[in-house]
Amino acid sequence: MIISVIFGVASVGVGIGNDEPIVIITIMYLLTGVLPLIISFLLFEGRKAFKFNTSSLRSLLVNRGVRIYVLITIITPILLYVIDKSKFSNIDRLSSPGDVYFSTISIEWLGYLLVFTGLLAYVTFVGIFVISWKESNNLHRCIFIISLTISIFISVMMNNDYKAINQEGLAISTFSNKEVISWADVKHVNLKGSVTRDGFGKTSGNSFRWKFKFLLKNGEIEQFGPFSYTKHNLEDSLNIKELLADKNISLTTDQLLDEEWEYVQIDMKYEEDAKPEDFYSIFQYNPETREYYYIQY
Repeated sequence: MIISVIFGVASVGVGIGNDEPIVIITIMYLLTGVLPLIISFLLFEGRKAFKFNTSSLRSLLVNRGVRIYVLITIITPILLYVIDKSKFSNIDRLSSPGDVYFSTISIEWLGYLLVFTGLLAYVTFVGIFVISWKESNNLHRCIFIISLTISIFISVMMNNDYKAINQEGLAISTFSNKEVISWADVKHVNLKGSVTRDGFGKTSGNSFRWKFKFLLKNGEIEQFGPFSYTKHNLEDSLNIKELLADKNISLTTDQLLDEEWEYVQIDMKYEEDAKPEDFYSIFQYNPETREYYYIQY
C-alpha cells in the first residue's frame, strides 16, 4: 500500500511538473498507483476488501479509504504544483534580469500569516474531505471557510508585492505601491545574524539565519531576508555584498556567538550543495585563524 501511495504521488507530481498530457498522467497513475493498491488489498484481505459496490461511482467516492488515497496522491500534489507555479509565475512577471536579490514578500509578518491561514485551510479541508461536508461539524466548516477566505484575500493583496536589490537601488512594492530607493539615499548596511525558530509546534526547530538591514539617510530601516544556509541564499548574499562594495556602501558584519556556530556547523554537515567558504566570506571569517577580518569599502 505504501508503495502504491508513493508511486501514485510521483506519477501525478512528476507528470504535471513536466507538463505531460493528462492522458499520460492518468495511465501512469492507474498503472503505478491504483493497480498496486488493488493487488495489495487482494493479497492481504481478499475480496472482502471490496465489499462496497465497486460498480457504483458513488460508493467509491463515499469510501473514506478511497478519499484519503485521492487526497494524498492527487489533490495534494496538484495543490503544491499550483502554489509553486504561482510563485515562479510572479517572480518571472515582477523581477528583472538585473536583480541580485528578489523576494515576492515585502511585509514579512503578512507572509507568515498567509502560511498559517493556508495551512489551517488545508488541514480543515482534509478533515472535511475525508468525512464529507455533511458529516463534518459547523466549527470545522467555519474555520475552513474563514481561513480560506483570509488566505485568498491576502494572496490578492500581495499579488504585486516584492522586494528587490539591483544596480538602481532598493525596489519595494507593497500592496502594488512601488518605491525605488536610490543608492545615494543609503547610509550604511548591517549584516545581522541570529538563531530563529522555524515551523509550528512539535515539528519546529532552530536554525541560524541572517538579514541585511539598510539604514537610510532619512533614518528609516529596510530589511532584506531572512537568508539561510543554502546554496541559493549564500550566492544571493555574496552578490549583495559585491554590489555594496561596487556602490561604496559601508557594511558592518555580525560576529557569531558559539551557540550560533553550532547551528551553522549542523547546516554545513547536511547542506552538501552549499559551500562553507561562501558562508565564511559573507561573515568575513577566517576558519584557519578563527578570526574575523574587516573589508574597507
